[in-house]
Amino acid sequence: NRSIHSRASHSPLHRGMGTTIVAGAFSPRDRKFYIAHAGDSRCYRMRASKLAQLTRDHSLIEEALRTRPDITKSELAYLPGNVITRALGVEPNVDVELNAADVEIGDVYLLCSDGLHGFVSDERIEEIIADTPVLTTACAQLIKQANDNGGGDNITAVLVRIEEADEPWRAPASVA
Repeated sequence: NRSIHSRASHSPLHRGMGTTIVAGAFSPRDRKFYIAHAGDSRCYRMRASKLAQLTRDHSLIEEALRTRPDITKSELAYLPGNVITRALGVEPNVDVELNAADVEIGDVYLLCSDGLHGFVSDERIEEIIADTPVLTTACAQLIKQANDNGGGDNITAVLVRIEEADEPWRAPASVA
């Protein structure tokens, strides 16, 4: 945040620059998936073939829905749909929302920008992930679907599957 804010504050070319963020970290010891986000980038979890959104958008419309659950569709129509209420770089400090989700073997976590979830329905995201066991292929299909649906924004998608094996990225210890 500090770096983006500094660049936006000191460079006329970058004035007003900001970005949303979603990040995840898995703790095998705690059996938790920790999520940090600001803006409308999202984290979803696929468990037992069901997709669930784990983050809530920091947008004007979502804030209105949270603070006024009785708001009508006609009242919502007066609000601009593309205004986010939190982002990196806009202010010197940002209130990043932190969450933790319990993990089960086989869970798949999707971290994505609004370029994906804004152009591909949750039902279609669920279908692609469920039908595509190879995560790199699933990411490519999600991005292709967003592009096919108009893809007018940047499109970011990262998939993480929780597997049984311990730390597959670490080389095995040598045996004497």
